[in-house]
Amino acid sequence: MKSVFQSFLKQKKEPVIEELAPERSDIQEPEETISKVTRVALQGDIALIAIDDILQLIHHASLTGELEVHASGNSGSFFFSKGMLVFGMLESNQKMLGEILMHEQLITAEQLDECLALHEKGGRRQRLGSILIEQGYLHPDNLTSSLRRQIKEAFFEALGWIEGSFLFHSNQIPSGERTLVSERVDHLLLEGMVSLDENKAL
Repeated sequence: MKSVFQSFLKQKKEPVIEELAPERSDIQEPEETISKVTRVALQGDIALIAIDDILQLIHHASLTGELEVHASGNSGSFFFSKGMLVFGMLESNQKMLGEILMHEQLITAEQLDECLALHEKGGRRQRLGSILIEQGYLHPDNLTSSLRRQIKEAFFEALGWIEGSFLFHSNQIPSGERTLVSERVDHLLLEGMVSLDENKAL
């Protein structure tokens, strides 16, 4: 498998590109995604090409774009900028921000309930994190830290998927409203493998 990626990185030509329709209905919250050029640069079966191999390719080739991973019962969307992970989310089973903030004892259940009510009352137009900050319950630095943890946990969850498919859309970037991180993929892979081993040992 390593030789496949080594040969890919040595090639001067781009991989086969498949043009997509202007709108894609399979992405969560598509209205919040901005794309300069929408195209599939890579796609395949994760049962044949493991997710960690795809991620290593993205890292070593310093690719920018969105990696979609579809598994049975769930899917994930991860954005990269020059090989660095900047954003990620799962379609389901993702830890909610409020759950993470409560686990880290940064807010109370009462504060969360109050802000969730305001969130619903406003038609969910304003993000929960912004409401918590406006109410004086959360510091912006703590919000950024918790969002980083949420993104990383989504990454680690997808890393354990062994069946499904992947698509990499080149030059796809998250919207400016997103809180972005800047995480080295190679470091995340090491951290993720340790996390997976620990979960298997439980």
